[in-house]
Amino acid sequence: MGIKEFYDGCDIFITGGTGFMGKVLIEKLLRSCPGIRNIYVLMRQSKDKCITERVKDILALPLFDKIRTEHPGVAESKIIPVSGDLSEIRLGMSDDDYNMLVRNVSVVFHVAATVRFDEPIRDAIIKNVRGTREVVGLAAQMKNLRVFLHVSTTYCNCNRIYVDEKVYESPISWQDAILIAENLNPKLSETLTTKLLGLFPNTYTFTKLLAEQIVNERSARSTLDDSNNMPMVIFRPSIVISTISEPLLGWIDNFNGPVGLMLACGKGLTLVTLAHKDSTPDFMAVDVSIKAMIVAAYHRGTHNSSSDNPLTVYNCSSVKKSITNSKLMQFAVKYFMLHPFDEILWRPRILITGSKRLFHYLTIIQQVLPAMLIDFVLKTTGQPQPILVKLQRKIYIATMALSTFTLQTWTFKNTNFLDLLTHIPDDEKDDFDFRFDDLNVEDAFITCLTGAQKYLFNTNPNKIKQAKKKLKKLVWIDRLLITLFFVVIAYCFYSIILSLSF
Repeated sequence: MGIKEFYDGCDIFITGGTGFMGKVLIEKLLRSCPGIRNIYVLMRQSKDKCITERVKDILALPLFDKIRTEHPGVAESKIIPVSGDLSEIRLGMSDDDYNMLVRNVSVVFHVAATVRFDEPIRDAIIKNVRGTREVVGLAAQMKNLRVFLHVSTTYCNCNRIYVDEKVYESPISWQDAILIAENLNPKLSETLTTKLLGLFPNTYTFTKLLAEQIVNERSARSTLDDSNNMPMVIFRPSIVISTISEPLLGWIDNFNGPVGLMLACGKGLTLVTLAHKDSTPDFMAVDVSIKAMIVAAYHRGTHNSSSDNPLTVYNCSSVKKSITNSKLMQFAVKYFMLHPFDEILWRPRILITGSKRLFHYLTIIQQVLPAMLIDFVLKTTGQPQPILVKLQRKIYIATMALSTFTLQTWTFKNTNFLDLLTHIPDDEKDDFDFRFDDLNVEDAFITCLTGAQKYLFNTNPNKIKQAKKKLKKLVWIDRLLITLFFVVIAYCFYSIILSLSF
């Protein structure tokens, strides 16, 4: 059975369909698996828009341009929003919607999660752990379920330097974690967070590991009882970046991960960052991840005999295609010197240090103090409300939160992940082959930055000449200030030596 045939006639349920990976997943399924019947998307009502309007907003994104052109009306007719909330019991659904999903759905992609590193422990457990319990509970009742795929992260085991494609034990049980979260006094949250996390750097990685325990335990029950069989997959992407090929180059809708740091460098907002120069964070393009995810669900759904493993884990990692932090930021400076933003605060340049103390001091000197000066000038001249100091505070907090991942390197075994390539039928490789052996990493990040300028900043290509002129002026001012700085330092040393000689 081929991949498209497997999905033919399927009703699919997706959580996290409004997020970065979720949107790319929906687009790819609609475009490459035209036989899909319906895609049900769990969606919360926003303050000012109903779920139907939210779907329209998503489909208006450039991400869906290709399917809008090639298959007009298909997305609108097949995407069915389901009102609900991951943080609620029974996902906050009405009985009618819940029962409808139980009757119709045969494939589940559980993509939803809070990815905030600083999410309060209670909220992170409720959304990432209890939410997973509720989705698994729903899927277990589905009459025609063929596969359940849970999206985790390779970094959920960041307390280990080597991570295999298996589920590791968690420091506490997921049941206890939910019990604590449901009965936790908010005033004790911060104190309890430190005790619960232990070696984990944040609530995101900790709760994603706990969520894997739920999937693992449910799959173990399938092993003991064939009548209660539930084919399951844990799919762990590493750090997800922009699209590198389809449906369009460089599409992204957020500032997370390395692209956000590179953009801050290009804007002149970040001149120093905390990282080990030779560390190699693991990156994976979102379109590569989504292809592999679709293939993983297909492979598990078509290998569901008693002799098959009830749970397969895939580390969606690039391993040999990752690059060092130093080279990554060199790419950024090189790119933005050639393709500057319309509006920049300073010339693109970056200093990488692995010392937290030095990073703190340099941030104050090179970023915070200039931001305070500019904000003061803006305020006294009646310009728009100053925001640079607040922005620098956010950048500092984000950099410290990411430092766990920028100061060391992990090894993610990806044998199962790469083995998926052998299960793609020859006549479907054009649609689903996610091979990245020939990927040029520098070209990939250039694509990311070009896309980020286009889709996040709406950079006007017609202003490139003016942007380069402004950049040239800032480069000369920067050189002048650096020269003056060293002249002052030299003069101070000279004065000290002169005074000591008398």
